[in-house]
Amino acid sequence: MLEQAFVPTHNLAGAADHNSPSIDELFELATTRNLDVMLRKSLGIAIRLFKAEAGSLLFLANTTRRLRAGTFQHAALAQIDYWEESITKRLQQGPVPQPLATSPPIFNSKLDNGQLLINLPVLRDTKIIGGCLSLLLPLELKALTPQQQTFLHRLADSTGQIASLISDLEIAQQRMNQISVFYQVGEALITNFDLHKFLLDTMQLATNVVNAGASSLMLADEEKRELVFEVTHGARAGLLNKQRIPIDEGIAGWVASHGQPIVVNNPRTDPRFSYRVDVRTGFLTQSIAAVPLTIRGRTIGVLEVLNKYSGSGFDQDDVRVLHSIASQAAIAIENARLYEKIRLEHDHIMTAQEGVRREVMRNLHDGPIQSLSAMSMSLDHLELLLKTGKSEAIAASVETLRGLVNQATWETRQVLFELQPFALETQSLEVVLTQYAQELRESGNFIVNFTEIPPLDYDKHVARTIFSIVQEAINNIKQHANARNIWLTVTPRDNRCWVVIRDDGDGFDVAALQEDETKQIAVGLIHMREQAQLIEGDLQIESRPMPPHRGTTVTLSLPAPAEKVRS
Repeated sequence: MLEQAFVPTHNLAGAADHNSPSIDELFELATTRNLDVMLRKSLGIAIRLFKAEAGSLLFLANTTRRLRAGTFQHAALAQIDYWEESITKRLQQGPVPQPLATSPPIFNSKLDNGQLLINLPVLRDTKIIGGCLSLLLPLELKALTPQQQTFLHRLADSTGQIASLISDLEIAQQRMNQISVFYQVGEALITNFDLHKFLLDTMQLATNVVNAGASSLMLADEEKRELVFEVTHGARAGLLNKQRIPIDEGIAGWVASHGQPIVVNNPRTDPRFSYRVDVRTGFLTQSIAAVPLTIRGRTIGVLEVLNKYSGSGFDQDDVRVLHSIASQAAIAIENARLYEKIRLEHDHIMTAQEGVRREVMRNLHDGPIQSLSAMSMSLDHLELLLKTGKSEAIAASVETLRGLVNQATWETRQVLFELQPFALETQSLEVVLTQYAQELRESGNFIVNFTEIPPLDYDKHVARTIFSIVQEAINNIKQHANARNIWLTVTPRDNRCWVVIRDDGDGFDVAALQEDETKQIAVGLIHMREQAQLIEGDLQIESRPMPPHRGTTVTLSLPAPAEKVRS
């Protein structure tokens, strides 16, 4: 892009009528660290020494600088534009070597009024690397002497050397600033556990390092196909917080959809640009650079900066910086999401454990403890009978006591079995499920309809998880359904295994229950779904609270055992 300045010649030439630059001028030129200032001083020296009416200096570096001073005739400007355009095109192919034994030619053009217009390239280490110097000589100077030509070459060479060094220093300083930003972002990523504050600080750093007027970080809501303004910085930022736009709309939408960075320095002429945000906020977008936030090849959002303060607009260096910042931000977002997922998992596990604890307490109270109490009373009764010596009554009491012992033993084994199906350590899933169905039948709480299960070669982890899901579904029926019948089927089909638990009890509103996760049955359903996901399964729940076909069906679908799939 072009930076151009017009400066009065008297400001550049100074008040001196000297025929050569002073030592102080040359020293000041060599020690200047601002490129624009140095170029302005160099052009001023050339204009003063040759008493030129006007001058132009073009330097091409990371940005293009063009300085002009004095008043040019139209013909002179046209010729200078031609020279500068020609050397710009040539330099786009790389530096132009100049033989060591020769100086580059000084081009000249005589105007209609007889004035001489001269032009020569700017060198660095015998290479034409950065542009050219043009002077409109006074009418009385018809040609340059060899001494003047030599001095002009040296001035152009010195200008090129010093300007290149300053440009290199500017690039080095820019790189240092970028490294400092990366360090600050990395440090914040390690020490800051507040994601929103980290992202806000990161956006401020991104805005500053690329010299932009505003920035925003948008996250993708894949379910709703929208981009959400998660963090914004700069003018009118507050108006955009949590606002949403379609995921394929505008420049940001293009980046999110294609997963590629983009620079648009004239958005009004780009058909992808959307005016929606500008209209909503009153913000005037003049330039945009945007990069995707990606994790493992998946785009999760967009980082966007707007309105670069320098007239050159955004460039690929800015994109590289934004890419690095976006990578750090994406890691922070992913870590925060994983942490939140783990926290929710922990909360669900704790809730499930509390539910199991209460269930065990209730089962012990309603089962073995009641039986033990009855046994204690029977022993007291037996003790009285022994004193009376009534053998028949004693025999009956012993038989009753034996039944209570058997009942307590069965109930205790049932509690232990439901806590951990130890049989799965030595027996297959189909055998354990068959035993479980038989024990449910013996409990007499409902009629269990269970068909023979074909062999299932699942490993112990998958088998335990399947049994746990079946157990949770049966417990829900026991506690909430008031069912008379239960149907339990396990069917391998189409490289998958389908486990179905159905009852004819009181149904419920599945959607309403899912909205209220505080209820015990809702916690159980959530736990069942999470367990299904752990074995790459899918859990579906259908329920009808009103007749006909009242009841609930829980369907677990998961991949068939690997051996079965291969066969």
